[in-house]
Amino acid sequence: MNKSLLNVLLFTSVATFGLAACDNQGPAEQAGEKVDNAVEQVQEQAEQTADDAQEALGMEEQGTLEELGESADETLDNAAAAAEEQADAAADAMAEAADEAERKVNELMEDSEQ
Repeated sequence: MNKSLLNVLLFTSVATFGLAACDNQGPAEQAGEKVDNAVEQVQEQAEQTADDAQEALGMEEQGTLEELGESADETLDNAAAAAEEQADAAADAMAEAADEAERKVNELMEDSEQ
């Protein structure tokens, strides 16, 4: 029983010493921590710059860009519909002109036969 208590105390001491030794950072760990801090600072500055730009452009509200995109889509859809209507009207006018030209050619042919 004394021996197992001694083993437990020895194991606990070694484990505690091992964990305490992990707190000492070597040069690689320190460099990694510095890189992590630098990246974090750059990310924070980028977020702040984006926020400042949105505020300057009057786009502070969430979804403003999405609304702008939807508005652009709607405008393009309306323009496409108007272009299609104009194309249909032009096609109808061309068909009427072709019919009229054919009628006149037929009249001329009849007149020349007489």
